[in-house]
Amino acid sequence: GTDDRQAAQEYHDHLKVELWRVHRLGEKPRRTWQETAVRWLREKEHKADYRKDAAKLRWFDPFLRDKYLDEINRDLIDQIAHIKKRESSPSTANRYLALLRAMLRMARDEWEWIEKVPRVRLFPEPKKRVRWITHEEARCLIEELPPHLAHMAAFTLATGLRQSNVSLLRWDQVDLDRGMAWIHPDQSKSRKAIAVPLNEDALAVLRSRRDKHPEY
Repeated sequence: GTDDRQAAQEYHDHLKVELWRVHRLGEKPRRTWQETAVRWLREKEHKADYRKDAAKLRWFDPFLRDKYLDEINRDLIDQIAHIKKRESSPSTANRYLALLRAMLRMARDEWEWIEKVPRVRLFPEPKKRVRWITHEEARCLIEELPPHLAHMAAFTLATGLRQSNVSLLRWDQVDLDRGMAWIHPDQSKSRKAIAVPLNEDALAVLRSRRDKHPEY
């Protein structure tokens, strides 16, 4: 990544020394964060949250792209954690930290790339949900949204389904006469099929969308 011949030669020599230590002394090669991210995504392609993992890794990239795994220590993790907490919330920061911890543990336990993992401290979270959307708030929200999002919000409130299941719902997953929908195993987070009873609010949304698209 440099046009400086001397710097390139120094890096070349450094790599040769590392390789010699790996082959002659039996030391493990130093692995980078980017190698870790690539392998994690390759092995987790089957996960329902694969896209969310990829988005989190894009957020981590500016902080970790140039790091070796043995350079990711407690201080660096705490620094990154507080940045995420300031820009979002403790609970959101914890979801990112949980992914980072899982990746480091995988690198240690499954891939044997590192010997130890720094402790990843999560932020305290409320033990229970402190509030929920009221009927009046739901009505105001739906009235303010553009039509396509209003339909999604109304259907979500009526069924409790996740965003991806609502936005990608197909007509062949719906039976309006029986008042049922179903989510296939490969579409659910638990990898189990879900039967979804449709109340009148949900059915009204679907009927209003009947002529919008032949498939979805």
